[in-house]
Amino acid sequence: MERINSGIKGLEKLVGGGIPRGHSTLICGTPGTGKTIFGLQFLYMGAKKFNENGLYVSIEEHPRKLRKYGAEFGWKDIEALEKAGKLQFLHVAPTDKKFDIVDKVREQVTRMNAKRLVVDSLSSIYMAFEDITQFVYSFVGVLEELGVTSIFITDSPSAGGGDQLTKDGVSEFVCDGVIQLQLNDVSKTVSRTLSIKKMRGTEITPGQNILKISKAGLEIEEYKAFY
Repeated sequence: MERINSGIKGLEKLVGGGIPRGHSTLICGTPGTGKTIFGLQFLYMGAKKFNENGLYVSIEEHPRKLRKYGAEFGWKDIEALEKAGKLQFLHVAPTDKKFDIVDKVREQVTRMNAKRLVVDSLSSIYMAFEDITQFVYSFVGVLEELGVTSIFITDSPSAGGGDQLTKDGVSEFVCDGVIQLQLNDVSKTVSRTLSIKKMRGTEITPGQNILKISKAGLEIEEYKAFY
C-alpha cells in the first residue's frame, strides 16, 4: 500500500509510515485544538516538499485568513504556490446546494490535478442541511474515484458528549481514518493531544500523544501522554 507523508512531524510513526494514498481521514476536535492548522499544514507541506498539488475547500474561514495563519508559521510563500497552481483555495457558502458543492470540488480537483484535499468543515455543511448521511457517502465516494488523499475537518461535542467523536455521528464511520485532537485545560496548564482512532489497512499506535503548536506548525511528541 502506497503511503504519503502528511507533513505533520511525528505522525508517520503512529500510522505505519504514512497515510494511505487515496484514503479519507477525519480530523475531529473541539474549537482550539488545531484542526485548521492540521489541514493547512497537510496541504502546504504536500505542495512545498512533496510536489503534490493541494486544494483547500473553505466553508468557514475566508482564504485571506488562512494565508495569514500560514504566515504565522513561516509559510510566507503560500501565494507563490497559488500562482504556480500548486495550492488553491475554494471558498464555498454552506448554503450552496449539497451536490453543487461536490461538483465544484470535482471540477477544481480535476482542473489543477490535485493530489491532496482538505474540507473545512463538514460541521458547517451539516448546519445547513438536515439529511447529511447520503451527502457524506457521496462526497467521500467522489473523492475516492478522483484518487485524492483527503482530510475532512469536523467538530466534536463539547465536554459531556460521552464517547461520541463527532456531532453528526456519521462521518467517523464513513472515512477511512479518524484522528482526534483534544484540548486539556487543567488549572493553569493548557495542553493538546492527538490520538489515532482508526486507519483502515494500517497498524496504528494507540494512545494520546502530546500535540504541540510550534513556530513551524504542529508537532507530535514521540512519547505517550496517556495510555
